[in-house]
Order: sequence, then structure tokens, then C-alpha cells
Amino acid sequence: MDIKKTICSSNTPNFFSHEMVITKKSLNENQLKYIYQKQLISDLDSKHKEWSKFVGN
Repeated sequence: MDIKKTICSSNTPNFFSHEMVITKKSLNENQLKYIYQKQLISDLDSKHKEWSKFVGN
């Protein structure tokens, strides 16, 4: 009990919310979407670099 009181009484903010619940399935889907979007941005960046070579000529 003393440990819990110490943790709760500290001034650090909570890294979770008691009001919000995310299912594991939803979390995994969002992570896959994020990875896909990150890959698209990376591909677009490499395409822009490639296109800039042609524009500069």
C-alpha cells in the first residue's frame, strides 16, 4: 500500500487513460496502417529524388 501511495502522489502525469479502451485488434490495425503510410512516404521521397535528377538536366 505504501508503494501505491508513493506512485499516486508523485507529480508525474499518467501515461494511460481510465476512460479510453483500445482493443488489441484495433491497435494492431492502426500499427499496420502507420507502417504502410510510413513506407508510402519513404517511396514518395525516393521518387522525388529520382525525378529531381531528370528536372535538373
